[in-house]
Amino acid sequence: LKKYLKTQPAPHDYGKVLLLWANTRMDGLIDKAIQQEIVTMILGHQNEDGGWAMRNFATADTWGGGSRSEKLKAEKEVTNPPSDGHQTGLAIMVLRDAGIPADHPQIQKGIAWIKANQRTSGRWWTRSLNKDTRHFITYSGTFYPIMALHKCGELK
Repeated sequence: LKKYLKTQPAPHDYGKVLLLWANTRMDGLIDKAIQQEIVTMILGHQNEDGGWAMRNFATADTWGGGSRSEKLKAEKEVTNPPSDGHQTGLAIMVLRDAGIPADHPQIQKGIAWIKANQRTSGRWWTRSLNKDTRHFITYSGTFYPIMALHKCGELK
């Protein structure tokens, strides 16, 4: 597994986020310079509202070809996707695991987004990359914000 993760390039920025996360559990997958590049990339993808959008971490074609790519290209927010719970929570979790302090201004903006965008149902919304009839990604879109709050000492 280590050899595979060290030698196979991530297909997109989302894959790089996961590689950095894996490196926090299996040290030595990537060197310090690459770790810093990925941290900088994650911070650079933050939206003005403080959250992150999963769709900003890959192009429609690199998320998958065919009907998925066409669906993503047809979305009205294709050039400016809204922040979502999945990517906001994941970004904060991975940044914290990579050693970015909870009081970092961009982490705090992300935490504020999480607190402001929880739905009355208790979940955080994340639009599916696949179909607009089932949004199973909302499960991770809720789990990741909860973990982000926990990792920042904000879970009450």
